[in-house]
Amino acid sequence: QTRLKAIVRAGVGVDNIDRVAATREGIVVMNPPAGNTISTAEHAVTLMLSLSRNIGPAHASMQEGKWERGKFTGSQVAGKTLGIIGLGRIGQSVAQRALGFEMNVVGYDPFMSPERASELGIKLFDTVDEVTTVCDYLTVHTPLTDETRDLINAERMKNMKPGVRIINCARGGIINEDDLVEAVNSGHVAGAALDVYVSEPLDSESPLLKTPNILCTPHLGASTDEAQELVAEE
Repeated sequence: QTRLKAIVRAGVGVDNIDRVAATREGIVVMNPPAGNTISTAEHAVTLMLSLSRNIGPAHASMQEGKWERGKFTGSQVAGKTLGIIGLGRIGQSVAQRALGFEMNVVGYDPFMSPERASELGIKLFDTVDEVTTVCDYLTVHTPLTDETRDLINAERMKNMKPGVRIINCARGGIINEDDLVEAVNSGHVAGAALDVYVSEPLDSESPLLKTPNILCTPHLGASTDEAQELVAEE
């Protein structure tokens, strides 16, 4: 007989837990709602800034004994437009931090009122496409559902501004990985940073790891001492 009584996920959502099997075995599945909000938002902003200033490739270059200042000229985020798809707790937290960097923040969330968006300093649009066609940076903060799977695909990326940078710290599958690799390789998408993947752990032979200008981290959004302590307290 199993000794397992509860499964507590220190992250957003429980779509990666077999809840039917857990319920059948009398195991409680819990998802403390807010413990990882700040840590995940900070990680999304970290990835955005790392993309902007070519932190990953610049470090790799120095490890090879090179000093290539001219090769890694970056881009300021101040004055740029950040698009946020999904304005729940984490999306709002990202917006707050982006505004601190003097970015223009636009977003889409069918559950947010224009009044609330205005209070937060976010320009709210009625459709995903309105956001994706105007932003210089795009970050997604939605659950993974039938509606959001491949939400950011080849067609949407083709219609984005040349030089856009894309971040995903939410769920693998919201951004189509094959389409993303193609868009980055074409140069239309200047770069992407991912913390989540369709299949985890990410295969070491994945094209995502072989494509210049794609930055990958191993699902670190909630991996801070503070987030784990908050989850334990909740």
